[in-house]
Amino acid sequence: MKSQSGNKKLMVDINITPFTDVVLVLLIIFMVATPLLYQGKIKINLPQAKANQTEEKPQKVTVMINDKGEVYIDDVRYEISGNSSLLKDRIKASIGNSSESAIVINADRNCKYDSVMAVIDLSKELNIKRIILGTQVKK
Repeated sequence: MKSQSGNKKLMVDINITPFTDVVLVLLIIFMVATPLLYQGKIKINLPQAKANQTEEKPQKVTVMINDKGEVYIDDVRYEISGNSSLLKDRIKASIGNSSESAIVINADRNCKYDSVMAVIDLSKELNIKRIILGTQVKK
């Protein structure tokens, strides 16, 4: 007869699979139960209102400035240096009474900086809050 006492090893590792299962189940229970606990504590009775039928859409006007400093809107040239009232009236007509108006300035990289600043100043006079400078994406 052979003795089997030499081949027996003690198992020292703990199997954590049941522990992991219990922790995941508890986590799911807490994730589901927590929002339910917070919903019931504060009672708010919200007022009712009609949907806003006259919702303003943001208006924008695109101004183009070529390399000579000439200002164009919809292929129509406007004077910026002397009497800029026609340009001002055109921008005002394009944006209407919208409080969320914007102006997009597409200026040539070689244009006069004075022309860009004149359009920015004009848009500030018209209370246009958003001034967007057009650029190209580098390839």
